[in-house]
Order: sequence, then C-alpha cells, then structure tokens
Amino acid sequence: MRDSDDLQSRFLASLRKLQPLSVRSLPHRRLVYASFRPGKTYVVQDGYVRLLALGEAGEQFTRMLLGKGAIFGDLPFTPAMSIKEESALTSGPTSILEFPRRTLEAAVHHDDVLCETLLEIYSKQLGILDRRLQWQFAAPLRRRVAMILLDLVEFGRSPCPHHEGFLMDIRMTHEELAELVGAARQVVTAILNELRAEGFLWYTRTYLCVRSPAALAEIVHSREKSS
Repeated sequence: MRDSDDLQSRFLASLRKLQPLSVRSLPHRRLVYASFRPGKTYVVQDGYVRLLALGEAGEQFTRMLLGKGAIFGDLPFTPAMSIKEESALTSGPTSILEFPRRTLEAAVHHDDVLCETLLEIYSKQLGILDRRLQWQFAAPLRRRVAMILLDLVEFGRSPCPHHEGFLMDIRMTHEELAELVGAARQVVTAILNELRAEGFLWYTRTYLCVRSPAALAEIVHSREKSS
C-alpha cells in the first residue's frame, strides 16, 4: 500500500501548482455537484466521495466510492460526455481540489511528472472499476465485500487509534455498502459481522478499521464457491 500512498501524494503535489485552482472543504453528506458539469474536474485531497447515478425506476444508487487522490467529474483526455444524472456526495469531512479540465490538460503537456502520475491514477481507478464490473454478479458475496474494503484501503490509510490495524475514516451505512456490493443490506451486514468476529476488521457508525488487509486479500483471491 505504500506505493499507492506515494502515488497519491505525488499526484496531489503536482495538482496544487495548477492555476486556477479551488480548494473546497466540505462536511459529511454535502453535494460536490448535483449534476454533471462539463469542463470541471475534481480530485479528492482528503476524505471520500460517492458518485451517485439514477436507476431505471428513478432510484439513486452509489456507482463508485472514491478516496484520496481519485479524479472524477469531466475527466481530462476522455471523450466529451454528458452524464446529467450523475451527482457527487461527500462521505465524511472531505477536501476537494477543483479546476477546469483544460487547465490540467495544458499542464500535462509541459509536465512529464504530472503526465506520468495522471496515467497511473487512471490505471488504478480503471483497475478498481474493472474488478467491480467483473465480480459484481459473478463472485461470491463474501469476496465482493472483501474486495471493496481493500479498494477503500487503496485510497489511503493511517494507523488506527482504536485497534491494531488501519483506519479508514469514512461514514458509510450498511445500505450504501450494499449498493456497491450489489446485494441486500441484511446479507452484507451479516458478512461484516462475520469478518468482525474473525478479527479481520472493526467498525462503528463513524469509522472502519481494517485489522488485517492480508486476510481480506486471501478472501478475495480464494476459490471458494459459496457466498
């Protein structure tokens, strides 16, 4: 995970040099944007952001959960899109960098370090999305939950002051996690309770502590067939 932390730090350090640049400090459950804004790019400096989309029946669900160093909004060097139904909401206190898409695109042409780190960030987020799409309906639920928890660790962690392990200071209900997993809340809650009983994690309403990333990784890469 150290390489991941270094990547995020390098990316954020390069972005802070951009002009114009806006830094927004937002409380829990505050909208970053209510609908897709063409030309605006955002990066999570600290905290977490939920990308929300609308289902066929008009219901809102969590499409992605992004943490430190993640880029979202109108992504540089990607085809122009108009995702009017997408919104972004903070999960816990969150700091956001906001700048015009064209500003980052221009900077990349003159900054080899920024160009390299942007490619690495894209690769990382694409990997997370690829795993999510491949496993959303095929993998056993226990593996899906472990995979998402490990993805959250990828976005940054710190020593947990409450237990041995790593703290992810995120406010997320079991219902919101169930949306990411693609399962009923009751089933996801049961799996979380199992993982807690096995000593792999600990959680409350205000924080989540992953006590053994290695154990979660073993679950993710196991060949168990039952959920």
